[in-house]
Amino acid sequence: MKAALLDQVGEAAFAWELGGTSGIVYFGPGAEQLYGFPARDALGRSSHDLLCTVFPVPLPDIERALERDGRWEGELQHTTRDGRTIRLESRMRLVEGIDRRRLVLETGRDITVRRRAEEALREGEERLRLALAGGQLGIWEWDLPSGHLYWSREAFENAGISEGDFGNVSDSFDRLLHPDDREAVWAQVESALRGETDYSCEFRVIDAGGHERWVHSRALVQRDREGRPLRMTGVLGNITARKLSELALRESEARFRNMADHAPVMIWMTDPDGSCTYANRAWLDFTGQPESAALGFGWLAAVHPEDRSAAAGAFLRANERREAYRVDFRARRSDGVYRWCIDSASPRLGPDGEFLGYVGSIIDITERKEAELQIRESEERLRRAVMATPFPMMIHAEDGQIISVNRAWLDISGYTREQIPTIAAWTERAYGPRKGGVRAAIDSIYGMEGGSIEREFTITTARGAQRTWVLSGAPLGKDATGRRLVISVAHDITERKRIDDALRESEARFRELADAMPQIIWTAGPGGDIDYYNRRWYELTGAKEGEVCGEGWVAFLHEDDRERALAAWRRVLVTGEPFEIEYRFGPAARELRWYLSRALPVRGPEGDIVRWYGTCTDIHDRKCWEAMLKEADQRKDEFLAMLAHELRNPLGPIRNAVEILRCVGPQEPSLVRACGVIERQVSHMARLVDDLLDVSRVARGRIQLRKEGCDLTQLLRQTVEDYRSTLEASGLELELSLPAEPLWVSGDPTRLSQAVSNVLHNAGKFTNAGGRVAVALSATSDGSAAIRVRDTGIGVEPAMLARMFEPFSQADRSLDRSQGGLGLGLALVKGLVELHGGTSSAESAGIGQGTEVVLRLPLSRAPGSFPERAAPPPGLDPRSLRVLIIEDNEDAAWMLQALLVMDGYHVEVALSGAAGVEAARSFRPDVLLCDIGLPGGMDGYGVARALKGSMDIAPSLMVALTGYGREEDQRRVREAGFDMHFIKPVEPSSLKSLLAAVAPRA
Repeated sequence: MKAALLDQVGEAAFAWELGGTSGIVYFGPGAEQLYGFPARDALGRSSHDLLCTVFPVPLPDIERALERDGRWEGELQHTTRDGRTIRLESRMRLVEGIDRRRLVLETGRDITVRRRAEEALREGEERLRLALAGGQLGIWEWDLPSGHLYWSREAFENAGISEGDFGNVSDSFDRLLHPDDREAVWAQVESALRGETDYSCEFRVIDAGGHERWVHSRALVQRDREGRPLRMTGVLGNITARKLSELALRESEARFRNMADHAPVMIWMTDPDGSCTYANRAWLDFTGQPESAALGFGWLAAVHPEDRSAAAGAFLRANERREAYRVDFRARRSDGVYRWCIDSASPRLGPDGEFLGYVGSIIDITERKEAELQIRESEERLRRAVMATPFPMMIHAEDGQIISVNRAWLDISGYTREQIPTIAAWTERAYGPRKGGVRAAIDSIYGMEGGSIEREFTITTARGAQRTWVLSGAPLGKDATGRRLVISVAHDITERKRIDDALRESEARFRELADAMPQIIWTAGPGGDIDYYNRRWYELTGAKEGEVCGEGWVAFLHEDDRERALAAWRRVLVTGEPFEIEYRFGPAARELRWYLSRALPVRGPEGDIVRWYGTCTDIHDRKCWEAMLKEADQRKDEFLAMLAHELRNPLGPIRNAVEILRCVGPQEPSLVRACGVIERQVSHMARLVDDLLDVSRVARGRIQLRKEGCDLTQLLRQTVEDYRSTLEASGLELELSLPAEPLWVSGDPTRLSQAVSNVLHNAGKFTNAGGRVAVALSATSDGSAAIRVRDTGIGVEPAMLARMFEPFSQADRSLDRSQGGLGLGLALVKGLVELHGGTSSAESAGIGQGTEVVLRLPLSRAPGSFPERAAPPPGLDPRSLRVLIIEDNEDAAWMLQALLVMDGYHVEVALSGAAGVEAARSFRPDVLLCDIGLPGGMDGYGVARALKGSMDIAPSLMVALTGYGREEDQRRVREAGFDMHFIKPVEPSSLKSLLAAVAPRA
């Protein structure tokens, strides 16, 4: 409200936060008008940066004065938005904001014009002093009764003689005079002695060197009571240079007129009688007068009729006195608009000091006049605002009379104007026994030179209620009778005091609750310094209350956690995000325990953080359990990898043995059927192992997708066709419906094919012979591709549909387990599809009604063209290809050797890593098929590194054949130097295709 009132009297008012980061919080209309910045651009910025403030003392000194006294006054220099530099009388008051922030209310009155005028006056006085000093005037005195003549040292210097050449009598002076001037000088002396005129003349003297010097002398005659002259006292100055410059002066006057015509201000000159003899081009252009009309006293025609008489009178009076002239009047501009102007002039003197007239200038001061009018209007608005303001306000005089009191004061206090005619009556009614202290505070304001005081008092209203007021008083100058006045403004803070009391009670309850909690509770200021810990903190740390503050808590953290925790805390102080971190904490004498520290910021009405509330929770037991679970999970992974390796190893020789039986054995029905049974069970076993490991990897997020642009139309066609023979062998009909155009997704083609294969496998497993499996692909309206696999199988109960994609979930719960499996296939499908950003779902009308599985994948834009793959090399004679098998399982090694020998390859076998390297030196294989887990101190990785390091024996293709299929295992295979990684059991047809594409070394 103070700022709003000050805006009404024309002062610029704004408020900024002391010691905070909010910058300007209020920027009033007066400030907007003075500085040119709208409030929206000023709020939140530093006032010192916005206005380029130049302080008379360092800013910290001003802030300390505000802290100490609550106020500061002085002159400041500010820069407006348009770059103008202005000077202001600044007053700063420390006030409390609504949210209890300390605000500085700064008001300023523009004194730029006044300061410039004062500076111009000082400069004029300085020029006069310098002129007198530069005039080199000497003093002389002539005592008439004695005839003694005294000259000062400066007088001798001006005349060009020494004191020894001067006889100190009038005759000595007479000898100095130029013969042509002697008579005129004495005539001036005699006229002055008779009292007819003052003595003032210019004449020539002959200096010690015999040269002429022009001097100017003036004197006053002192007389006795009878009027008889006693002495003459005067000055003597050397004007030789001036006399010599008279000619130059006349020439310069012509130059002056030329320059004046091009000056940006209006310039004029007069002769001794006041008649205008010259008006420059600026005056003629401004008024539109022709030169002939402006000369003489014609310029008055351009003066406003109401100002003409006063302006002419002021000029003529100054002209008579030969003194400086200055007057304000309104002059008519050429467009007919009257503008306020200031007309000022100085006497123009000739070489002999004679009055030649005036030279003056006229400046348009309309803006200044308008500003003065606005100030007078704002003072009237202030008077009206005081009476209309909703805050209690009172103006009172030093004799105790209350001059005026507004309606708010009377309404809140309940007293009538008649009940409180004086300060004494007010203090008696409102303060009772405390009136003495209140009256003393009021009386102290009358003697203040500026500034104000602020006190908190409890008043008693007319109805007997107790109200708390904050009273601010400031001197208001004097009234017409000379009485000193004071303005008092009251702020009723009764409700705020009640809120403060409630807040203190709430704070006390919070501390009681916090001390009763088993967790550590703490609070911090907006800057991050801890200012409160509950009792649990001190119990755990052993510190004394108040002993640990700021960032001292870091000392109780494990040394490996300190830097990390402090960096995280400082980061959230900047970002304002919630704080959460785990660290080891405790006193040095005890075992450190794991704690979870969390904190949330509390924001004020402006959105800025005013406080942090935090907790520290003991999670040591949980961390121990997590470590145990992590270790158990790692052991599980290792067990699964070893289990898969041990299960896969026997499958390889079994599969190879079946292939050999097919090639060399008689094709009897029972043998063919037996071989088919063995091969199907081997494939089933391998699939169970793969599903078990893949589900584990998906669950732990260990699968890395190798995404590329995939055409689902082509991928689904290939996958279904690959599976067609399997389904048809089971007596099932397979239908495929694909769109004519490609449907592109971003994905790993191997993993997508794996997901579709698992769904097909599941459909085939639960559909009896004679049934049908239908596969369809389509694009949906939501930008997805939908793969639908529908079978006519046994169907799914409604309760089972929700669990179909969970690991180890199976529809067949009968004891005979006719369909087999681990229940991992669809769980793996769900995981793989979700890794691609898709979803999986299933529908079934019930038992015997079949099942439909739907996989949805987000579509992507079609990628650019792909380079065509190089065609495989033409077939080679297998008898020229040498293959080295390194395998510690003799059955697996001999079966694989027998299978490859039957196809015509040259094959050797080594049962350990070291033996394999030695065999390679002599055998020089083209292809190496090597197991990873080998005895003898050299595993498969060592074999690969050894052969890669010997370029002369390195095979063209090195393939790892192993039961270890984790991604970590595949990475190690590549790093060791293997070209390919095959997981046991290897499909014989795949191995034959690979070997057929390898060219033997020359």
